[in-house]
Amino acid sequence: MNQYSGAIFSGEFDQSNDSFYLTEVKSINTGSVLSENQLSHLEEYLIKQHDSCMLTVNDQIPVLLQKHEIDELLGDIRQILEGLNHSGAEGSSEHA
Repeated sequence: MNQYSGAIFSGEFDQSNDSFYLTEVKSINTGSVLSENQLSHLEEYLIKQHDSCMLTVNDQIPVLLQKHEIDELLGDIRQILEGLNHSGAEGSSEHA
């Protein structure tokens, strides 16, 4: 599996299942498998947020995202989706 470390999300690509294994959200450890479809739905939801929003990590830890963090997470999700769509993703991806 290829590692990904973004501004908000970190984890591993699992091309064999077209999914992303999420290991960290804003420095909070987690362990969730996100399908391409789930990532696309999350992207659509975040696009509609104009101020801030709340994500829940591990079904119990609320994480508040400010507008700039929503924008960063959208960038992470787009990079993850791109990585899933290109089975030749290499090595570790870094957020600029």
